[in-house]
Amino acid sequence: MHTMRNVSMDERTSGRGSSVSMASLARAIRAVPLEQLVALQQIVETGSFDGAADELRVSQSAVSQRIKALENQVGNIVVRRTKPVQATETGQLLLRLAKQITLAQEEAIHLIAAKGQQGVVNIRIVVNADSLESWVLPALAPVAQGHIALDIRRQDEHVSTRLLRTGEVMAAITADERPVRGCSITRLGAMAYHAVCTPEFRRRWFARGLTREALESAPLVQFDRDDRLQYRFVRRITKAKIHPPTHYVPTSIGYNDAIALGFGWGLMPDSYARGYPEGRLVRISPEQVLVPLYWQQWRLSSPSLDEVATAIISASGKALVAA
Repeated sequence: MHTMRNVSMDERTSGRGSSVSMASLARAIRAVPLEQLVALQQIVETGSFDGAADELRVSQSAVSQRIKALENQVGNIVVRRTKPVQATETGQLLLRLAKQITLAQEEAIHLIAAKGQQGVVNIRIVVNADSLESWVLPALAPVAQGHIALDIRRQDEHVSTRLLRTGEVMAAITADERPVRGCSITRLGAMAYHAVCTPEFRRRWFARGLTREALESAPLVQFDRDDRLQYRFVRRITKAKIHPPTHYVPTSIGYNDAIALGFGWGLMPDSYARGYPEGRLVRISPEQVLVPLYWQQWRLSSPSLDEVATAIISASGKALVAA
């Protein structure tokens, strides 16, 4: 019986040995038992060895042994023993592999299942808040009626590819036009925004227009700390990096309502602004801000993932503007 040689850190990082170690590493990863990958996936998803043990219905010791064996196999630490437990860079690559295998298994179960007994395929995607709360959910409603169970994460469009890189999701709506390694990319269109506030707010803070002094003093509404859209708008106008007083309101509806209630000014999708009574909101600049959006997904054969992609791409043609 062939015995797999473990790959050492020294071997993988030394001169001529790197080409040999790359081949050894490839063989080692191909030989990783599925139960070790599943253990890794559960540890990261639950955040602890205890949680993984509960999910897998085995002892914590068994989970620890599987992870130790996995680390010996690939010659690298795969998780950081923090709270919650986090995958290392190597662990993230293996986590992505684990989820791809899980997806393939679920697809097979669905296809092989007896008539009338559909298997469930879990599809994890990440979507920016404005798209999620305006056009994405209606687009996915027909998909959700079948065998697909959707796990939708909410993340700013400028940072959402992080979750693709770590293997936490299979697809993303993102503003990043650079394809994540191993992913295909499709341009969807652009979300159109205008800077708006209440008439009273504009009279108080912008009576003399969008001056640097006014933008430095006027309160701003932000979705969360990943939301940099307003700051980029301000910098384009002032050519300076300024930090106005900021309110954080982490839901799309709450964010828009905060602007309509006079908390501050902010960039709002045109589709949302039209939903308020006439005269409730005014623009502080005629400039339309376009945020191009892309669909990135794992490059693998998955009818279920392709079904989700088709629904998103089709709906984006009506919901977004050409850019």
